Amino acid sequence: PHNRKITQEFSRAFGAYMARVHRREVGISWLDVGGGTSKIVKDLESRFVVSPDNPRVDILFGGGVDPYLRADELGWLAPVNVAEATRKDMPERCAGFPTHDPTGKWFGAAISDFGILYSRSLVQKKGLPEPDSWDDLGRAEYFTWIGSGDPRSSGSVHMCYEILLQAYGFNKGWHLITRITANVRRFGEGGGTVPREVAAGDIAAGMVIGQYAQRVIHSVGDDLAYVLPQRMTVVGPDAIGLIRNAPSPELGALFINFVLSEEGQRVFYQPAGVNGQKHALFRRPVRASLYKKAEHAPTVNPYAYEAGFRYDSALGGKRWRVVNDLIGTCLIDAHGELKGAWQAVIESGSSPALVEELCTPPVTAEELLDLGAAWGKVQFREETKAEWAKRSRARYTRVAAKARAR
Repeated sequence: PHNRKITQEFSRAFGAYMARVHRREVGISWLDVGGGTSKIVKDLESRFVVSPDNPRVDILFGGGVDPYLRADELGWLAPVNVAEATRKDMPERCAGFPTHDPTGKWFGAAISDFGILYSRSLVQKKGLPEPDSWDDLGRAEYFTWIGSGDPRSSGSVHMCYEILLQAYGFNKGWHLITRITANVRRFGEGGGTVPREVAAGDIAAGMVIGQYAQRVIHSVGDDLAYVLPQRMTVVGPDAIGLIRNAPSPELGALFINFVLSEEGQRVFYQPAGVNGQKHALFRRPVRASLYKKAEHAPTVNPYAYEAGFRYDSALGGKRWRVVNDLIGTCLIDAHGELKGAWQAVIESGSSPALVEELCTPPVTAEELLDLGAAWGKVQFREETKAEWAKRSRARYTRVAAKARAR
């Protein structure tokens, strides 16, 4: 799911490393499945269904950690041995989040965080409160001024919503997600939607992954601000792993070791013009020592962030697809009805009873996990989604009618 600048820089850096150290000429073919991490997971699934012994792909690189837990559970990953110096320089956790798999199936490659990007000038112009918590994005004042991508196509967007479900608990988290999505003006596909729209002044704020925010702030300037909701977000790894039955397992392992080496880690953060770097990537390395001694390394050390809750990676991995479909079916596909009901509730005085009726989760957390176990059955999944869609639209219509009758 990496953007072109990241793929170009790692192609260049790995090629130079292989030529210098191993006297070999290598190239990388970056596969584009027309979307982000969620679509990549679907692509891998289809590859292993069609040809389980020959997936024709070597590396999964990027997309957080949850996809790797799902991939490991399905037997898609192969263990890789990394240098002892690398292992010693990777603390077990970052802000409560695991940085690598103890069996070597996946490793954090860079550290990501998730927060709120907003336009100072637009917030001031519209008289909106400056957002510093996730709750602010669900406030009535932000109606039509929030942006979002679609978790069904973007892993970073999925992660933002999963963070809310875990930080607040499932019921309160869904309540907040409903209000945030009701405030969304329109849904883009990928995680780059929010930073582009905030920079253009089309929306005031939205949830983003840190590197997208830093990149657009670097381009646009100080009018844009990025904040981490204190003790209510995740600072954790963006991972890399070797695919089982990879066609080039030796090269795949060499690439992973390079990415995790000090030379490879510098590619994430060194500025353009240094060591042949053409693009600044604004990423944070996973190796802890680089924050203390490396030139050009980010000044903010993610290992110093204090998490207010422990993110459950196993839980996130198990319910990845069903959470995406629940949000997609009930909140995004039915966005017109949801938005209309939320507007009616706001205009009628935001009765707590009506807000509660609008935002009640369609399923319990336990039911969600049970559904996830059978989510691979196409007919069952489609029938369940159709029932969700029917019930959600009926509820939004009912709530809107009650609000307008007040």
